[in-house]
Amino acid sequence: MDLDWRLRFKNAYGVSTFDRLGIASHIKDFGGFYMVILSWPLLGLFLPSIAVVAWVLISFFLILKRADYTKILLALVFTLLFSDSYLKPFEFAATAKIGMVVILLVYILTNFKDFKGFDNKVFVNFLPFLAFAVLASTWSLNPFTAIQKSLSYGIVFFVIPILFQRSKAENEFFTRDIISAYGVFLFAGILLWIINPEAGTLAGRFRGLMGNPNGLGTLITVLTLLVFILHQQKAWKTPIDNQTWAFFLSMTAMSLFLCGSRTALFAIILFFVFTRLRFLTNFGTLVLFVIILLSYNYILTNLPLIVTALGLEEYLRLDTLEEGSGRFIAWNFAWEQIQNQYFLGGGFGFTEYIFKEYYHYLIQLGHQGNAHNSYLTMWLDTGLIGIILFLVGIVRTIFTAIKKSVFTLPVFYAVLFSANFESWLAASLNPFTSVFLITLTLMSNPELGVGEIAAPMDEPDEQELSLT
Repeated sequence: MDLDWRLRFKNAYGVSTFDRLGIASHIKDFGGFYMVILSWPLLGLFLPSIAVVAWVLISFFLILKRADYTKILLALVFTLLFSDSYLKPFEFAATAKIGMVVILLVYILTNFKDFKGFDNKVFVNFLPFLAFAVLASTWSLNPFTAIQKSLSYGIVFFVIPILFQRSKAENEFFTRDIISAYGVFLFAGILLWIINPEAGTLAGRFRGLMGNPNGLGTLITVLTLLVFILHQQKAWKTPIDNQTWAFFLSMTAMSLFLCGSRTALFAIILFFVFTRLRFLTNFGTLVLFVIILLSYNYILTNLPLIVTALGLEEYLRLDTLEEGSGRFIAWNFAWEQIQNQYFLGGGFGFTEYIFKEYYHYLIQLGHQGNAHNSYLTMWLDTGLIGIILFLVGIVRTIFTAIKKSVFTLPVFYAVLFSANFESWLAASLNPFTSVFLITLTLMSNPELGVGEIAAPMDEPDEQELSLT
């Protein structure tokens, strides 16, 4: 950050605003909040999970009572992040997150006067799909579980965008706070790995505080998209300061390198490539993206030659590249099962059920886990009707956002690519969907000031000076 930039910033936004930027200022402002968050896994080491859940919900009530919406949002964010972990101290989060989103929904509905001024375009665009997902649960093999999952999906689509907008509206330093919070989480994962390598790895690969390395890769992907959009905003109260930006970028880059997620690496490269193709029309970039998808098998066949030439055989795990780490087995099995649930699906959670039922059969073929594909998962759960409604929601959101932000299609290309290798987009109470919804909300609302790549800050005009 050069001296001239500092002077221009102070003139435009005020000395006090400048002095409160940076990761150190964030930690100072949120010290008490982080102590509460830290108490959750610490108690999880010694107390039964149900007791920790009780404390989590009580502390969340106290945060709600203070109506500090940034801390409310971040409390939910950390709970969702913790719920992805398999470590004992975080066992409480799987149950706590359910109670938390229900409490949050009730809170928003009972205090709707504080939220009704915010436009929830994303929720409206996906409402037909969300309604059908609940309907599909009625013919599920386990209707109670399916209805819970589908309702939670709808609640997240409703709550996250509107809570994000409320948080942003009241907090001058929201950009600093949300980026710093995710940076702190990534830093904690690296610190755990340094202190206890066994806890921070899975099958020899770095996972930090996440459940597995690919989950960490997905988190890095959606965070990269969100932070890039935040960084390119043309007009918001305060831009991202260099200290916060450097801290987050270093944590993200280190985590991506350590976890070795190929999907995350390729999705991020794909995103930045398309952001630079400014000479192509939107239709032209769409054609190019389709060509890349259709050429995937050819690219995959020839990729080992490129990887070998670059000397990255070990880092990119060349021995599992052609088999897709068991994903092709999962995709073929999912497609076979779709034939039995073609139009209506088996209700939310059906994919998880069917993969558990055939677990021993699949593990003999060399696969562990779920379908590893959001679209196949969506098709299995809600049928052809459901996935069409979901794609309609995506297209409607694209048409809404593309008028406001030139980065809309690159964001969707990266997300659609990532979702093709993991099922995160077909689930709600994970750490990834909420980040994606925040990004969609940013791009869909013109008042949030997302547009072209931000130009260097000019000398403040009279209107800017009046803000101070």
